[in-house]
Parts: sequence; C-alpha cells; structure tokens
Amino acid sequence: MTERRIAVDARPLCHPGTGIYRYSRELLTRMCPLGGEWFFYSPQRYDTAGFDLPNVHHCVAGVPAALRASQLAQFFYPRWARRDRVDAFWGPRHQLPQLPGAIRTTVTIHDLVWKDHGETMRFPGRQIESFFTPRALARADQITVVSHFTRRRLQHFFPQYAAKVSVVPGASMLQGIGCAGQIPGPREQGGYFLFVGTLEPRKNLPRLLRAYRRYLAGTSRAYPLKIAGGTGWGGEDIAGLLAQLELSNQVELLGRVDDKELYGLYRGAYALLMPSLYEGFGLPVVEALSAGVPVVTSRDSAMAEVAGGAGLYVDPGSEDEIVRALVTISGDRQRYDALREQSIAEAARYNWEVSSKKMAELLFR
Repeated sequence: MTERRIAVDARPLCHPGTGIYRYSRELLTRMCPLGGEWFFYSPQRYDTAGFDLPNVHHCVAGVPAALRASQLAQFFYPRWARRDRVDAFWGPRHQLPQLPGAIRTTVTIHDLVWKDHGETMRFPGRQIESFFTPRALARADQITVVSHFTRRRLQHFFPQYAAKVSVVPGASMLQGIGCAGQIPGPREQGGYFLFVGTLEPRKNLPRLLRAYRRYLAGTSRAYPLKIAGGTGWGGEDIAGLLAQLELSNQVELLGRVDDKELYGLYRGAYALLMPSLYEGFGLPVVEALSAGVPVVTSRDSAMAEVAGGAGLYVDPGSEDEIVRALVTISGDRQRYDALREQSIAEAARYNWEVSSKKMAELLFR
C-alpha cells in the first residue's frame, strides 16, 4: 500500500470557498499521511498548508492567468505522470487527462447538473462538462460519487458504468472544531437565518429572498438573514435585488468567509436556508446539522438524503412553500426542537475519516 505513487488533479485546491475545494482538501489532508508518494498537479499555485509532508510533491505548471480556466492545463499531466512514474491518478472533479494505460484512474462526480439543470450553468461550462465528463467516465477504472442521489442520476444517464461506481460522501468541516456534535442550549441558540453557498442561479436566492420578504410581512417575530458566499457566475445582482425588495436592513451580505468565520456563523444560526434547485450533496446542510442547526431545504436532488429527519422540506420552485416553511420553523417551537434534536444524529452519518479511508482504499488498489 505505501509503495503506491498517486497523482492528483489539484485544480480544485485553487478555488477556496467552493464545495469541491472543501471535499478535495478534507480527503487529501487525511489520505496523504497514510503513506505512498503523492503528486499534486496544478496550472497555478494554491495554499499548500496542511500538505507540508515529505511524501507530497507539488507540481505547478505556471500557466498564464488567461488560460487557467481552459483545458490546456491538463496537457502537462500525462508528461508529468510519466516522469513521476505514477501508479494511480485521481481526478476530483469530473475530468481525467489521457494518461498511459498502465496508470489506474479514478474520477469523482459531484453532480450531473449539466444534464439535469443545464439552464443554471453558463454555456461554456455546460459545454466543457458535456464534452469532458463522458470521456472521463469511459477512461476511468473507478468512479466515485458524493451521494446516492448522484449515483442514481449517473446510472440513469450512463448505465454502462454502473459496476465501477462507489459512493464516497462529504461530511462537516466542523468535525473536531468544538461545536460539532453539541446542540446549543437555549441561551446560545442564535437569532438569524443563515444561507451558505456560492451566489449563482441554482442556489435559488432570488426566490428565497422574495419568500423571505413575504415572511417578514406576515410575522411579528422575524429572524434576520445572513448570506455567506462568494459571487459566482450568472450576473445576479443580489445587492440590487435586496434594495428593490427593501430588504437591505434585514439581510446582511457577508461575501466569502473563512473557516473561522463560518464556524461562528453556524454556531450562532437559528436555521440554515438552502432551497437550492439542485445539489449533488450540499455540504452546508451537513455542516449546519453538525452544529445542531436545523435546515429548510429542497426535497429535490441530494438534500433530502443528507438532511434526513432534520430537514423541513420545500419545493424549490414554490415561493409559497418556502414562505410556509419559514413561518413554521420560526413559529412552531415544538417542531423546531424536534428537528434540532435530530440534527446531530443525521450529521453523524457522514464522517471525513470514514470517507478518506474509503477513497484511499480505492486509490491504493
């Protein structure tokens, strides 16, 4: 096992704040100490904190900034793989370069949004996914997915690959930080709704904000809303929408926050709001649950699988259902306490240690 030489497409590490960054980093920081020689391939520099180990080697191409988003970055990988005499290669995000046949390959699929909800993606991104993902699936010796939902969708669209698919889920970044596994007491319980995620169309923020405005108008004890996340694609002017809806005083746009800030936000939240149109897993859901925070989320895609009995579910396309859920979770204390009691147990189903060992077993085969 310890003799294996494993290369990794480290591009996800270049994009902090995203779910795929979190997933890749949490697994790698646990797998690298298990042994083997690890080679991280990337077109640009990234934060190497946590990877300062003698068996981890960072290979950066120095691709010009204008070309980093293109697929040219992967052209270096086959040459590097031959030079480094790697035995296995992991593509953490939907793509695999064309490598020598002796190298055992694993690709991770987080979602099939390009198939299920292509309208929520930019055209270039959708084209990249539709071109490279099927080729990666065909090349891969092993395919991992982050949820049973994604596995079902993959088997629906690509049934020929069903036999080589394994589920390796994400977990909470709060594990081991103090609040995970502890339900806040009455005095600690926060006084705001929280949204966490990249601000992009499939997060369904405009509909959530319109529902939130109606909720404010219909209740005497309303919770403010904090939105944490960097701006994604799609040109959604959330600040402009807040002004238009006259919500600027009730909704706080925090932008992208670091892990310490995010920990504090979860610790103080009353409930997480995540009525996304589509998620392959939904890391904020399990993170909130691990802090004893119930969630209002979609019954679609993977979110019901992750939240289990600690979620209040809505049709993400129904503003009315979102309004009713906000009223219920803020006004029905018995229902709220029941969800909160269930949250820790639901989050405990997901564990980075378990997932990293499962992924390592696949890569070290």
